[in-house]
Amino acid sequence: MQDEIVVTGIRASLSSSAQVKREANQIVDSISAVDVGKFPDANIAESLQRITGVAIDRSGGEGQFITVRGLGPEFNTVLVNGRVMATDNAGREFSFDVLSSNMIQRTDVFKSSVPELQEGGIGATVNIVTARPLKGPGGFQAAAQIGGIYDRSRKSVSPDLAATVSYANPDKTFGVLLAGSYTKRKSQTDTIAIDGWINGRPNIVQSIGGVPTLITGTDPRYPVTGNANLPQSLYYQRAQEERERINVSGAIQLKPSDNLEITVDGIYSRFNISGVTRRLDNFMAAPYFQPTFDGTNTATSLTMLGRDFIAQNPQFLAANPDLTNNGVNAKVDHVYNTTNRKSDSYQVGANLKWNPAENIELRFDASTTGANRRSPNAYLVYGALLPYNYQFKLDGGNGIPSISYDNNIINNADLMRLHYMGIDANRSRDRGSEYHFDTKWDVDGSILRNVMVGLSYTERRKINRSFNNSDTSCTYCGYQVPIAQGLLKPYQWGDLLGGGQNIPPSMFEVDPQAFLAYLNNPATLNIPSNGRTSQQQAAFAAQVQALDGGPFGVREQLRGTVNVRERLTAGYISMQFGNDRWTGNAGVRVIRTRVLSSGFDTPVTSINNTPGDDTLQYTYGPATAIAVRSSYVNALPSANIKYSLTDKLIARAAFSQTITRPTLTDLGVNNDYGGRIAVPLSSGGNPSLLPFRSTNYDVSLEWYLSRVSYISVGGFYKDLSDFLELQTLPVERFGRIYQDTRTRNGQTGTIKGIEVGAQYSLDALGGFVGGFGVTGNYTYVASSAKRDQTLSDFSCGYNGLSPHSANGSVFYEKYGISARVSYNWRSDYLRNCRDSQSRPRNRSAYGQLDFNLSYDLTPNFQVYLQGVNVTNEYIDEWSAIEERYLLQQETGARYNFGVRIKL
Repeated sequence: MQDEIVVTGIRASLSSSAQVKREANQIVDSISAVDVGKFPDANIAESLQRITGVAIDRSGGEGQFITVRGLGPEFNTVLVNGRVMATDNAGREFSFDVLSSNMIQRTDVFKSSVPELQEGGIGATVNIVTARPLKGPGGFQAAAQIGGIYDRSRKSVSPDLAATVSYANPDKTFGVLLAGSYTKRKSQTDTIAIDGWINGRPNIVQSIGGVPTLITGTDPRYPVTGNANLPQSLYYQRAQEERERINVSGAIQLKPSDNLEITVDGIYSRFNISGVTRRLDNFMAAPYFQPTFDGTNTATSLTMLGRDFIAQNPQFLAANPDLTNNGVNAKVDHVYNTTNRKSDSYQVGANLKWNPAENIELRFDASTTGANRRSPNAYLVYGALLPYNYQFKLDGGNGIPSISYDNNIINNADLMRLHYMGIDANRSRDRGSEYHFDTKWDVDGSILRNVMVGLSYTERRKINRSFNNSDTSCTYCGYQVPIAQGLLKPYQWGDLLGGGQNIPPSMFEVDPQAFLAYLNNPATLNIPSNGRTSQQQAAFAAQVQALDGGPFGVREQLRGTVNVRERLTAGYISMQFGNDRWTGNAGVRVIRTRVLSSGFDTPVTSINNTPGDDTLQYTYGPATAIAVRSSYVNALPSANIKYSLTDKLIARAAFSQTITRPTLTDLGVNNDYGGRIAVPLSSGGNPSLLPFRSTNYDVSLEWYLSRVSYISVGGFYKDLSDFLELQTLPVERFGRIYQDTRTRNGQTGTIKGIEVGAQYSLDALGGFVGGFGVTGNYTYVASSAKRDQTLSDFSCGYNGLSPHSANGSVFYEKYGISARVSYNWRSDYLRNCRDSQSRPRNRSAYGQLDFNLSYDLTPNFQVYLQGVNVTNEYIDEWSAIEERYLLQQETGARYNFGVRIKL
């Protein structure tokens, strides 16, 4: 029953999901297909957020990652047909936006564990089940969708096409299924953001007796007691993307006899993103002129010093000759950033199910998977050191920070100069294979019902290679080389975040090809800069032109190589017990993990300050190959019990120990360095990471009112250790304090919560009212985390954990009408404990209204309309306290529309 696709709409989907939940031997929630080739939502993640305890993160307004019970995407294992599918992401986290929902039959979210289930998910294990021809109604079946996508922010329509075809012979001994989809979508994300808050006592300038005076952090005249909090930068940004996705999936099934079934299936996805991000950026650095602070030591206003101020106060520069840019720190950057993602992924598998005897079942499963990603991008910065002082205000109107621009200057092309020019073409490759042998022995006439024993072997290898021009990206740094006329084109912001709010009306954009041609022109390279004579500049130009690809070609940077191979050998035993009123299972899964991390050590030989800028430049020595090996063994016991208190009331309890391994790229031996004089940066891998461990306890009570309607309530408790998280910490390197970002084993602690869910159909009432129904759930999560508080002056919980989350839907299905309105909400949550400048990043509570509407013109012809984020809600983020603004962002509303045809 769990594998059938019932083709009668919303109620059938809810009924199928309820039956999966009711009949399971563990705690599970499920979303089932509404019809052949029709999942409840166009995006799989957006359907999963309607399950208790599940919240999602979006990319470009589209569901991409899931969080379960407060644990983020890296802590949830996602399987496709019971197997791991390679991903083009940096880590193990699965991107739900790479798969079309039309090929999905069912998606199960397992919240308690059993030994036969693959390990790796502390939050949950999600299994995406694709359609199977022998599980359908038989005969020839076909469904097609012809539609479009309208993004309100781009005011454009893009195609959205899908089709599913299947055939099973009358005896259901042979079946074949093929599904495909093509989607193109244009999106836009508008942002006003501060790039982190500097916490410390940086140098400031105060006017004392009418004389500008430099005050250091140790000066008793410093305006605050303790550390000050000052903004790193303020920028205005518009990111526009065109997403193109092609999916193909298929399955062939043979059942030559009642005791033998063979299935071969495969999935292919190509997902390309072509994007452009335009940004007007204002980097703020010490010394800050006459900052003001509130009671939390947060800067509410400050001034950056322009050229005119320095010229009018020669005594200030004379007293402080070491200031960067001769004391000028008022600058504006126009940034044109191409953001491309060219990716493909696949999975091919074969499964043999054989019953050599009536009470014995053997399963053999083998699969291979792969993913590739290329990211050819350019980050082009041009701007000016400004003549005037500009003022930053934390509340420049409507709660949004502002800068006091002179638009006649920042939009004067004649004043713009070349600065930083970064080109990269990074590559990622993920390959994996796995083999499973599972046995099941049914026992008659005993409280022991069956015994399952299995073995598995999995191998996965992830390679990230770094190609860029980091050795020549500062060829033009310093805002000194002019830009040829005609290369800079005004770009009008228009209604960025609704307009107003002191937003500059425009910035400059470029044609990247024409701009790079100008940068590579020998005449441009020979313009003297950074204090070089004409002769010295000519020698410098010849040096960078002699490099492979020239100054703006990409070269492999071996220090960025990540090459990690992981091999897993596992075995398990699971025993099922029970009688007419109760069932239970208990067992253990034992896994040996072996990891080989390879890469290159490239020592830093010198660090220099870029003339005319405060960016740090690094010189590296010869690369030396290095490798680190590690291994560990985990034994993971689990037990579940299910008791039927009545024929409609079921109680459950579960215990398990689970692990989440470090993501493969976090295990690299790579190191990289960057940053500015005031804030040096470093990042890289950590091959000594241990798996994150959890001991889990679950209880639940489920009351089934009908095949569709039920009410459930559950509680869970997780005891956590060796928590894995991306941290930015102060680390001493090369005689400086660096903000070092990498994944580390950190805190221990607990997560506990309550989940309440229900779905109810009014069909028993009959008539018009009988078409209505409701679904909803609420989750409360509380946590405690033990961190090293010597590293910070603030406390954090767990990344991604919202204390409260809820969603509800009202649906109507009758007379050919199928309609659903849904609202999804989650409370504030921590995105990262130590983010930019080693400070927290929090996201404010967020709610979103979606709807689905369709009408059956005939039994085989349907028109539909879907809306996502129809009220156009904004995203807001803040640092350690809400007063420290970080971001406001708009992704806009999205509408899918079209027709569905079924044969």
